[in-house]
Amino acid sequence: MTTEFEGKQPPRNSMSAKLQRSHDLLVKLSAQVPGIIFQFRMDRDGHFSFPFISDAVREMYGLTPEQVREDATPFFAFRHPEDADGLATSMLESARNLSRWHHEYRLVLPKLGVRWRLGDAQPEKQKDGSILWHGFITDITERKQSEERRRLNARVFETVGEAIMVTDPQANIVAVNPAFCRITGYSEAEVLGKNPRILNSNRHNKAFHKGVWQSLHDYGEWAGEIWNRRKNGEVFPEWQTISCVKDPTGKVTQYVAVFSDLSEIRKAQDAAEHLSWRDALTGLANRALFLRQLGQSLANAHREGRYADVLLLDLDRFKDINEARGLALGDALLKAVAECLTQILHPDDLLARLDSDEFAVLLPRLTADREIAGREALAVAEKLREALRTRIEVDAEHFPLDASIGIALFPESAQETSSDVLRQADMAMHQAKAAGGGCAVFFEATMGQTIRDRYRVERELRLGIDDGQLRLYLQPQVDATGRQVGAEALVRWQHPERGLVPPGAFIPLAETSDLIVAVDRWMLGAVCRLLARLDAEGRVLRVSVNISPRHFQKDDFVDEVKRQLAASGADPLHLVLEVTEGLVIDNFSEVVAKMNLLSSMGIHFSMDDFGTGYSSLAYLKRLPIHELKIDKSFIDDVTTEPNDAALVETILAVAQHLHLQVVAEGVETQAQADFLNSHGQVIHQGYHFGRPEPVEAWLAQLPSGA
Repeated sequence: MTTEFEGKQPPRNSMSAKLQRSHDLLVKLSAQVPGIIFQFRMDRDGHFSFPFISDAVREMYGLTPEQVREDATPFFAFRHPEDADGLATSMLESARNLSRWHHEYRLVLPKLGVRWRLGDAQPEKQKDGSILWHGFITDITERKQSEERRRLNARVFETVGEAIMVTDPQANIVAVNPAFCRITGYSEAEVLGKNPRILNSNRHNKAFHKGVWQSLHDYGEWAGEIWNRRKNGEVFPEWQTISCVKDPTGKVTQYVAVFSDLSEIRKAQDAAEHLSWRDALTGLANRALFLRQLGQSLANAHREGRYADVLLLDLDRFKDINEARGLALGDALLKAVAECLTQILHPDDLLARLDSDEFAVLLPRLTADREIAGREALAVAEKLREALRTRIEVDAEHFPLDASIGIALFPESAQETSSDVLRQADMAMHQAKAAGGGCAVFFEATMGQTIRDRYRVERELRLGIDDGQLRLYLQPQVDATGRQVGAEALVRWQHPERGLVPPGAFIPLAETSDLIVAVDRWMLGAVCRLLARLDAEGRVLRVSVNISPRHFQKDDFVDEVKRQLAASGADPLHLVLEVTEGLVIDNFSEVVAKMNLLSSMGIHFSMDDFGTGYSSLAYLKRLPIHELKIDKSFIDDVTTEPNDAALVETILAVAQHLHLQVVAEGVETQAQADFLNSHGQVIHQGYHFGRPEPVEAWLAQLPSGA
C-alpha cells in the first residue's frame, strides 16, 4: 500500500533518466560550441579535478574527459614553461577573491607544438569549502599569430630603410613611415590627405605617368626609376615600386608605394667613374684615361696625315727625397708638381700621372711638319724642366727638382697603337735616365728594335720555362779549411738555338714582369727536390736560392714555399732563401710577418749583396736574418783598396755582434781568402773554390760524407 508521501515522490529511475537526458543534452550542446566547456574544482586540500569537461578536450589537449574527471594533473602537463607560474597565480587570485578568471597562456602539445589558449570562468565557493569554476577555454592561436604579424608589420613599417606611402583608391595619402619623412623632408601631418603629386619633380611627361597607371591597371604593380622633389626643392632619383591592394572582389582598396633614395648610389657611381679615370692623389688623368685620349689623337693624326707628341716625364732622384723626408712630404711634392705642370701647359694638353713619380703629357695639337712638331715638344719639355727647378714649394720650402723626359712623335706607322706610342716615350725616357738625367731625349727607331728584341726574348723565355729549358747550376760555398758546407743555386737557360744563355741575358728582363716569379718557382722546386735527394743519400748541405722581391710580395708566397717543401719532402732546415735589401722598403711589417712564418718552419734567410743597397741597420736588427752576403764589388779590391777593406771589416764586425753567418761572394784569389779568414769566420764563394756547374756534375764531385 502506498503512502501519500511516497505517492508524491517522483520515481528514482525517472529522475536518473531526466538527469541523463540533461547531461546528454549538455554534451550535445557543448560539442557544437568552439572550445571547451568545463567545470573545474579546487578542493581545500589543493586537489584539482574536472567534474565536467566537454569532448573538445580531445582535440585541444589530446585527452579524454575521463582522464581528468577525478584528477586534473594530466591537463596541466602541457603548460608552456614560461607561462606556468602566471597561470597558477591567476587561478589562485581568482579563488582568493572569487573574481572572474580570464587568462591567456600557451601550451606545448606533442603534435601541434606551441598553441595559445584563452580561459574564462566564474568561480563559485561550495559549502564544503572547495572552489568550483564554470567556464570555457578557446584556441586563440590564430588571433595571436595575426597580432604578432600585425606587430611585425608595424615594426617593419616604422623601421624599414625604404620609404613607404599608402593611399586610398582615390590616391589620397593615408599613411607614411618615418623613412618617407626622412627622405622627402615632409612630416606625416603635412602629407596625410594630400595627393602624391606634391612630390612631382616635373621631369616626367604625361606619357610616363600614363604608363605607370596603365601598368597598375593591367598588372597590379609598377616598378622603375623616377625623379621626385623633396620639401626643400631638391630633385632626387629614387627606385619606386607601386602595388595595388585589392579586396576579395578584386576592388582596389589601397595603393602602396615603396621607394629608396638613389642619390647616394648616384654619388658613389660618379665617384667610382672619377676614380676609374683619375689619379687618386693628384686628381690628374690616370693611365687608362691618358691611353684613351692618346688613342683618339692617334686616330686624328692618321686621318689628317699630321703629327702630335707625347712626353713622358720621370722625376730624378725622387726616391731619395721619399727616403730622407718621408712619404707624406713625397705625396705633397707630387701634388705640387701636378699643380705646377697644369699651370704651365695649354688647356688643350692632357697631363696624367701614370705611376709614382712618372707623369705623361699629350700635346694633341696636330702639325703638318714633323720637325716643327719635334721643336714644339722640346720647347714644352724645357719649359716643364725649368718650372720644376724653380717653382716647386711645399710649406714655404723650395724644392728644386729635375726630370728625365722621353719624347715620342706620332704616328710612326699605320699599325702602331696608343700603347706603342707610350712605350716609345718610355724607352726615350730611360735613355735620358741612362744619360744621367736632367735632359730630354727623342725616341729613335733603334730603340724600337731594342724593345722588339726584348719582347722576343721575353716570349721565348716564357715558352722555355714551360718546355723545361731551364737548368739548375750549383756553386760551392766552403769554410776556411776548404770544406764544402753549402752551395748557391743558380739558373741557366738552355736555348734550343742560342745554346746556354747566362742569367745576365734574361734575368734582368724577367725581373720587369711576373716572368721572374715563374723562374723563381721553378728554381725553388728544383732546389727542394735536390735537398730531398741529398738528405736521402746522407749528404746534408744547406743550399741557398735567390728570391726576387716581386715573387716575395705575392700573396701566396708563403703557401708556395710550403707546397714545394711538402711536394718534395725536403727538410726546411737545409733551405736558405736569399733576399735583397730593397725588399724591405715597402710594406715592412708584411715582409717581417712572412719571414717570421717561414723562419718558424726552420728556413734560413740570407741578406744578399749586403752593403750595396739601403744598408739600414734599423731594418737588419728587426728582420729574422741568419746570414749576410758581402757583395763581390767589395771583395774585388779588398787586398788593395783600404776603403773596401774597411767596409768588409765593418760588415764582419756587425755580423759578429749580431751573431750572423757571413758569406763572401766573388772570392777569386788566395789573397782575398786569407784576408777574410784573418778577420773572422767567413764562408767563401767564388771561382777560386769552384765555378757554377750543372747539378749532376756538382753532385759527382761532392764527397759522400759531405
